[in-house]
Amino acid sequence: MVVPRVQLITLLLVCLAASPVAIIAVWSIRHAVIEFADPCTVWDYPPEQPVQVHIGPHDACRSRSVHTESKALAAITAAIVPGGVLLAALLAVAGAALSRRRVLIAAGIGMLAETIVVFSIAPLTLVAGVSFLLLSKRLQSSG
Repeated sequence: MVVPRVQLITLLLVCLAASPVAIIAVWSIRHAVIEFADPCTVWDYPPEQPVQVHIGPHDACRSRSVHTESKALAAITAAIVPGGVLLAALLAVAGAALSRRRVLIAAGIGMLAETIVVFSIAPLTLVAGVSFLLLSKRLQSSG
């Protein structure tokens, strides 16, 4: 089976648009998983109390991280925000690879929806979402 040139170029352009946000999302998820696994991290610390940490010379923890949010809330946030960005990026690549226009449109809408909650990388998600929507026009209306 010969892949049409337009489909191949569209796939490459979608990969180019999805790569930066996917890399940042994977980095963010990795960072969250490391925080969750760190035994020296304190979760659900009352924000009104001052932080006092005493680290002795024989303690396993050389430093402590303190978070005012609960571990469950942090996990939900990590799943929804960078997880949603990664899902939209993978959905876009799959839609372009399978020539599914509706899947690519859904990925573009999902990425634009994530723009509201990803403050620091909002310009990237905005560009990626709009790119997915514009590139969906290159695919045939087959699905």
